[in-house]
Amino acid sequence: MSHTLNNENDYKITRSKTSHKQELLEQDSQPKSHISNQIHTNTNTNSKNDDIQVNTRQYLADVSNQYGAASSGKPLKSSTISTLTNKRRPLGGDAAPLQQQQQPQSQQLRPLRPTSTNTNSNTNTSNSNSNSNSNSTNNIKMGPPRTDESNEIENKNNIPASSDIKNILPRLPQKRQATESSTNLVEKLHTQPISFPQPSSNNNQGTYKKARLIDYEWQDLDEEDADDPLMASEYVADIFTYFYELEQRMLPDSEYLFKQRHLKPKMRSILVDWLVEMHLKFRLLPESLFLAINIMDRFMSLEVVQIDKLQLLATGSLFIAAKYEEVFSPSVKNYAYFTDGSYTEEEILQAEKYILTILNFDLNYPNPMNFLRRISKADEYDVQSRTLGKYLLEVTAIDYKFIGFKPSLCCASAMYLSRLILGKIPIWNGNLIHYSGGYRVNDMKVCIELIFQYLISPVEHDEFFKKYATRKFMKASILCRSWAKKFHTEGKDLFDETLSTHRIELELSN
Repeated sequence: MSHTLNNENDYKITRSKTSHKQELLEQDSQPKSHISNQIHTNTNTNSKNDDIQVNTRQYLADVSNQYGAASSGKPLKSSTISTLTNKRRPLGGDAAPLQQQQQPQSQQLRPLRPTSTNTNSNTNTSNSNSNSNSNSTNNIKMGPPRTDESNEIENKNNIPASSDIKNILPRLPQKRQATESSTNLVEKLHTQPISFPQPSSNNNQGTYKKARLIDYEWQDLDEEDADDPLMASEYVADIFTYFYELEQRMLPDSEYLFKQRHLKPKMRSILVDWLVEMHLKFRLLPESLFLAINIMDRFMSLEVVQIDKLQLLATGSLFIAAKYEEVFSPSVKNYAYFTDGSYTEEEILQAEKYILTILNFDLNYPNPMNFLRRISKADEYDVQSRTLGKYLLEVTAIDYKFIGFKPSLCCASAMYLSRLILGKIPIWNGNLIHYSGGYRVNDMKVCIELIFQYLISPVEHDEFFKKYATRKFMKASILCRSWAKKFHTEGKDLFDETLSTHRIELELSN
């Protein structure tokens, strides 16, 4: 399939940077009173004033101006609020969001002002404060933050004349507390000798972090990749430690399907099956599919979606995921064509901006494929078990029963079942426990049973079943389902303790 360049972001991006910088400099040079007069002009003013009111970020498609998200802390007029609320949202319609996150009013910090005195004092008068006034003009003092009441009183009493405005020095940036403390620390180090604390036997308990007790054997398989810079063996442990912390934050609400008014689990199954078909048609990476489903679930956890906009939500989610994961993402024209003309290119672009606005542009999702590749290291990178693991892992992304499960848990369960299907002994050992993130067999029982129930039940997602029934994927869907039905009829145990061990190799008793 030939990839074409994306031409969807036609928002005056070709505007020259020099002209944009000149406009910003002109706006900064104008007094604040003049800018406020331009912002609050009436509708009967000239067209020149109307051009000045246009936001400079319009060519970036500022979504805050389109969906009523106030980008500044200034209160809006009633007429402005009515025009913003009358604009139709592309996905939510007139329905209110499920979880309205009420953010507290942001307390605007005012920069500290230099305390300057009047330099135009009369030289002939001999006042006792003349010396202090003359010295204070040369020194600018940074005082502590002041309250709003004190600032209002100071503004009323000390209003500089028009001739003195040019003589006032520019405001200095507010120094943070951390910067002040570090500056004082450096000065103390230069003036005072450094004294290191003597180690004592009584304070050793609170000095170091408590290490996790590991009662299984594992091998350091990352040492083999020390010569390969692409594997990043020096940082891989820290990277996956961060992934394990991040996956908890990026999980959708597991109960959002029951909170939606018009959405049912069957509708999501049909929608995801169509999403798999579009993903396969465009020949995208598996990471794009997992990210698209995560975007869609997280969006529906926050917003109420109408039934006639579900297909638009799936299209916009895959469009965003392909931009994030792919090297060459399909054009928006291809997505509009795949929807059979149900949605135009402009509607897909508006849905993209709205989805990203609701999600706060947070796409830092730890992809399940990263965890699967990590476990495959302990599985000696077996192609067969990895292919079956990809199929079983994709089951956890498609079926609604797995919403809210961690991706690392789903990957460990998929690898356990794939090794069980292929008859590998031991099914789970110390290396697999370590490189899966520390999951034991008891931790994976619920997830494994749900995957097994999906395999023995009738086919629910036709396109997904056809995808993995091809020779490219080693007919994984047919193999897994036939094995599950045979295993179920024989009444075998999925969690046979004799086939798993916490050591590297299984110790067989005579």
